Amino acid sequence: MREARFSAPTRVDLAGGTLDIWPVNLLAPPAMTVNVAIGLRATALVRPAPRFRVVNRARGLDRTGDGPEAFFDHPFTVLAGRLVDFFRPAAPVEVRFRTTAPAGSGLGGSSSLGMAIAGALNRVCDAGWTIGELVRIVMDTEVRILGTSTGAQDQLAAGLGATHAHHWESPAPRSERLPWATDAGDPLKERFALVFTGESHSSADPNGSVLERIFAGEPRALRGIAEIARAAAAMREALRARDWDRARDALDREWAARRQLSPAVTTRTLDRFEASLREAGALAVKACGAGGGGTLLAMCAPDRRPEILAAARAAGGDVLDVGSDPTGLSEDARP
Repeated sequence: MREARFSAPTRVDLAGGTLDIWPVNLLAPPAMTVNVAIGLRATALVRPAPRFRVVNRARGLDRTGDGPEAFFDHPFTVLAGRLVDFFRPAAPVEVRFRTTAPAGSGLGGSSSLGMAIAGALNRVCDAGWTIGELVRIVMDTEVRILGTSTGAQDQLAAGLGATHAHHWESPAPRSERLPWATDAGDPLKERFALVFTGESHSSADPNGSVLERIFAGEPRALRGIAEIARAAAAMREALRARDWDRARDALDREWAARRQLSPAVTTRTLDRFEASLREAGALAVKACGAGGGGTLLAMCAPDRRPEILAAARAAGGDVLDVGSDPTGLSEDARP
């Protein structure tokens, strides 16, 4: 075996989150999720070692064991352990990883890391899995760890990069690349503000509440899912037309519908930040991912963006001044 180093981006979901969770997407056809990959990447290095080992210096982690199951009992090593267990390398390996998205930010950081680790193991083990197959491997691994349903939009963004509408069609979903960058540059750095509120979220909590209401047939939740599907379709059309006014409307429409799904989707902290951003001139605001904390995405006129960022910082937020990322899962050839 030789060593391999892979990286993968995180994502911002513009519309259609939750619809990526099977079988929710069957209840609101045509279901899609629109997201854009961003430059907060996760990196994983896998190499031969005398014993199985998982290392993350930023978290002070350095654990060894006789097999991958030695890492199942720790929240920050279980993903690496489970993926090593799936790939079953012929000899012990060391997994070193690094993430750049804030923990609990709602930007798909764990899935990004999972794809980076899976990509490196795929190369080291010469397994030959495709990007689509790695998406499914990581998604299934996360389900086993969380013990609940999870979606595929995070893994797809990590695998493909760029901006896509992910169509949840039966029997096989498809991903449609959408236009994003303009002559003026990167819209994420010109028309949007990405603000981590400091309130960590776990997608399992709001998603669990949302799924419970949907499968119980609660009318408010079912109306919310249908409206989210319409907002996602509107966002796709807006990006295809490069119509930022329509994109603004779709973003606001999505967040209004998402708040109908469950009280767990928003929090007092999210509401406080949203109010501050809107007061500073934000045209539309929504939480990233499942909500329940994490990061807010605010859309603004380009000339008002500095005021939006200042308001976010004044409210105690961490401005994630990062651009979009056209590159998905990729191998780093550095020695």
